[in-house]
Formats: sequence, structure tokens, C-alpha cells
Amino acid sequence: ERLWGMYHRLEIYVPRERRIWGYYVLPFLLDEALVARVDVKAARAERVLLVRAAHAEPGVDRDTVAHELAEHLRELADFLALDQIHVGPAGDLAAALGGAVAASSGAVARRVLDQVENRRLVVDGDQFD
Repeated sequence: ERLWGMYHRLEIYVPRERRIWGYYVLPFLLDEALVARVDVKAARAERVLLVRAAHAEPGVDRDTVAHELAEHLRELADFLALDQIHVGPAGDLAAALGGAVAASSGAVARRVLDQVENRRLVVDGDQFD
């Protein structure tokens, strides 16, 4: 905490209702600063990388962080052989990140939206648009 200026704890053993950041939240390092916290899960059966929550650290430019984080999430999804990234609504960075993911996915995102139409993906009780 003294080194990075961020208190961090994995909340996998914290009851769901008492979690602050998410089940398996990880810090996001951009350049030389920890700028966000992201709770991700690979839903392998659905071939989707789920972003359960995305939180920006105080004082960061959310649009810049969202854009950079979207690129890294795409690399992670590719590495895990997942076809899509779905961003849930939890966290103050979720809206900007969802827009950045959709923009970075371009035609792929539009094709997926056309196929899915207005249905929602539900994994482990969590709903993703």
C-alpha cells in the first residue's frame, strides 16, 4: 500500500454482500500508475470474457483508462481464445469501459449485437449486456 498508494485485497473469501471491488478484482497498471481495478472472469463455455466490475482510481482520466483497458482486455480475451467481451454495469468505470470495448470491437461487436438482439447473457447469476 505504501509503495503503490493502493489498498488491495482479493475478496474471494469475503461474503458477496460485503465485497467492495469484486470477487477476483485485479489492479490495472498503466504506464507507472495503478489506475483501475477490474473484476474479470472467463466464461469459457460461452467463450466470453466477463468484466463483472470496473472501478477507476481517484483522479484518473476515465476515458483514457477505459480505452487502454479495453485494448488489454481484448489481448486477454484473445490469449484465452474467447470471442467476446461483456462489461457489466458495476463500478464507476463500467460505462466508459463498455463504450471503449464496443468501439474497439467494431464490426465484431455489431455482429454480436445483431445476433443477440435484446437478449442478455447471465453467468453465475450476474447479468451482462
